[in-house]
Amino acid sequence: MSAPSSTLREGALGTLAGTGKLLRFQARRTRVYLTGWIVGLVGFNGVIALSFPDLYPAPEDRAQLALSSNTPAMRSMTGPVEYLDAYTDSAAVVFAHQMILWVGAVVAVMFIMLVTRLTRSDEETSRLEVIRSNPVGRRADLAAALLLACFAAVALGALMALSVIGLDGFDAGDAALYGLLYTAIGIVFAAITAVAAQFAGYASTSNGLGFAALGFAVLTAAVGNAQDDWTVWLSPIGWGQLTFVGTPDQRWWPLAAAALIAVAAIALAFALVARRDFGQGLMPANPGRAEAKPGLRSVGALTFRLVRGTLWSALITMVLLGAAYGSVLGSVDDMLSGMSDLERSILAESGGSLEENFAITIAKMNAFVATVFGLLVIGRARTEETGGRGELLAAAPVSRSAWPGSYLPAALFAAAAGALAGGVSLGAIGSASVGDGAFFGKLLGAAAAQIPAVWVMTALAFALFAWLPRAGWLRWLPWVYAFVAGLFGDLLDLPGAARNASPYEHTPQYPAHDMEWLPLIALLAVAAAITAIGYIGVKRRNLQFG
Repeated sequence: MSAPSSTLREGALGTLAGTGKLLRFQARRTRVYLTGWIVGLVGFNGVIALSFPDLYPAPEDRAQLALSSNTPAMRSMTGPVEYLDAYTDSAAVVFAHQMILWVGAVVAVMFIMLVTRLTRSDEETSRLEVIRSNPVGRRADLAAALLLACFAAVALGALMALSVIGLDGFDAGDAALYGLLYTAIGIVFAAITAVAAQFAGYASTSNGLGFAALGFAVLTAAVGNAQDDWTVWLSPIGWGQLTFVGTPDQRWWPLAAAALIAVAAIALAFALVARRDFGQGLMPANPGRAEAKPGLRSVGALTFRLVRGTLWSALITMVLLGAAYGSVLGSVDDMLSGMSDLERSILAESGGSLEENFAITIAKMNAFVATVFGLLVIGRARTEETGGRGELLAAAPVSRSAWPGSYLPAALFAAAAGALAGGVSLGAIGSASVGDGAFFGKLLGAAAAQIPAVWVMTALAFALFAWLPRAGWLRWLPWVYAFVAGLFGDLLDLPGAARNASPYEHTPQYPAHDMEWLPLIALLAVAAAITAIGYIGVKRRNLQFG
């Protein structure tokens, strides 16, 4: 009799019944999360906007920058050539050109994690089971999550527009378009993640699928801008770049592609949520063996098994990222034709060729991305703890540090494997692009030299999980700080002490200079010390099941 009564109830109230109440509930639950993200993004954007007019005050300065930046390698890290043609018009064009790709990627991360948290994560931890026991429609929770994401995206876009409205070269229409493109990026990735949550059986898988979509977007935008071809149209972030905001070619209509994809993805998510079993994803789970393999007869082996999806995501993403940047490495020497005599002399004094110096930048970017996968594995530990599955392991005859402490080695391995996979891909494609087989070892060494810094950040995330388990968002703050300091430290005019707080600033400048082993040893020692602090926290605190 349960099925007919459920059908009658849903038919009377509708599949969206209770959406409004759930929206208010979810907004209250995520108010700290949303406030932190929005304030951080808008504040960062505003600070960068204030620094640009002083950084490039004269049209001649911007013209020189455009000349040196008009290479495939530089366009892959900034945006379309149409912005470069308008650099002399205002500093606002330079600002938009260099910000949209990377800020858009961070905005996408915000909405991927938000929608997964309110859909697949709540379903995995049985929160939605409690909610659905009340008179609500089967699509109400998904509708509330997407509505909240849309409202957050609109608020973010409006505040981003206000943060640049005073920038020289941006009128009200330019600022509105600049904010709207971030709204579009946020809504598109919220919709894509909503679809991913229907296929995935776990929150980590949903996040992995969302980040895979983000990786595809960044790669296609980078390749399309580097080659100046249609590939950029495959990227939701690329659609924002193709608005050419602030330039004479400015246009609004590329955001129509974002609207169409978002509507289609939302419709698909609503169709799929009613065609699958609650608590299960559409991707079938393997039935498993009747008896475990010998390699699964320990907590650590089981942990590695559980995070293998994240590991595969790391390997695939990093291989694609390395291949994308390796393919444009050979064009870096084209920048020499646009450099002034002063810039050539500075490069000569810095040591190494232009390709070697650019390789350091790429290696650091690889390290930033590889760290993300280590942080995701640490987050999986908290999910297993609160979901109750960890309770079964903790009840077995294992030490307190065996679980959830087993997630740290898994996280370190996933991050390091991703960094090395990116280095191999970068070395193989980059050496072919440069036309020098010996460059493979240099590029691989540059990627490997970043691993100690990656481990420091991963160990810090584990320590935060051990001592402050309820504040899972804290593990992302050091990564965000390091990312901002590494990519925008010059623009923000950060003092040396502020930059040195990032472990990535202490890695060797290889291959432009000889490999320095002392900084690597020091970083490994720091990682080991933070690891010890983390394990002490795991042993001292109470595990929080359910």
